[in-house]
Amino acid sequence: MTYPTLKIIHITGLALVFMGLTGVLALKMAGAAPGRQRWIFHAAHGGGLILVLATGIGLGMKLGLTHPAPFWVIGKFIIWLLAGSAMVLAVRFSRFAGPILLYLAALVFAAAWLAIYKP
Repeated sequence: MTYPTLKIIHITGLALVFMGLTGVLALKMAGAAPGRQRWIFHAAHGGGLILVLATGIGLGMKLGLTHPAPFWVIGKFIIWLLAGSAMVLAVRFSRFAGPILLYLAALVFAAAWLAIYKP
């Protein structure tokens, strides 16, 4: 696959991850939504995480990254782990929606900053 194609899939995966998180958060805030109604958001989140990881590895290979990984790659992987575990925050702590949304925005900001500047 070409580098631009991988980037497009990577960004689509990123959108799916955060659409899943905000969808679950919104449903939880709206009332007691049973798991049957939230499955689509959980699926979007999980599928997006898989896309982001797979295409992130592919993009790293296209860039010729080798072991040991640069700081920015390690940072992006940590952000991936934090985004993956953020579903717990959205499900269990939906009463703190404002701080959770700020946390999610900070994750996206940090990931974008690392991707653009590659410090």
